[in-house]
Amino acid sequence: MAWLWLLFSFKGRVGRARYLVVELALLALWLLLWLKLRLYSSAQWEHWLAAIPMLWVNLAVTAKRLHDRDRSGWWAVAVFAVNRLSYLYYGLFFGLAFGVDLSAATQLLLVMSAIILSLLQTWVVIELFFLSGSDGPNRFGPDPTATPDSPIDLRPQPTGIPDFLVSRH
Repeated sequence: MAWLWLLFSFKGRVGRARYLVVELALLALWLLLWLKLRLYSSAQWEHWLAAIPMLWVNLAVTAKRLHDRDRSGWWAVAVFAVNRLSYLYYGLFFGLAFGVDLSAATQLLLVMSAIILSLLQTWVVIELFFLSGSDGPNRFGPDPTATPDSPIDLRPQPTGIPDFLVSRH
């Protein structure tokens, strides 16, 4: 039941580790399906039959990861749009780069688009894979990294000041 929630529900929160595992599994599955369908089938409907559930899972897990960062799950649509635009842009760029004469204005537009999309992609990666979620429960649910039976930690928390500089009377 936990796997069904993880893969198909848009409610709750998921931490970085689970998000990374699901994204790597989706990437591996996509690669295997792409190779299999490319070699053994040319039917377009089979590609979409495989892609639609994978897109749903990707959106659901991304929404939960954004919830962990205390962001609305609707930002997953923006993440999806940036990813698709990058995919289309680089396909267009590499398609046009070989032997097509482009004006200077078009080339400048392509370069500016590459910079903007690269910056957006970099922020998406930092936000989803590197920044930790909000501490404790937030409006989307409990902290996925908290253990339910852990006692409250009463030890002094680090302040950023080295211990030898703090006087202890």
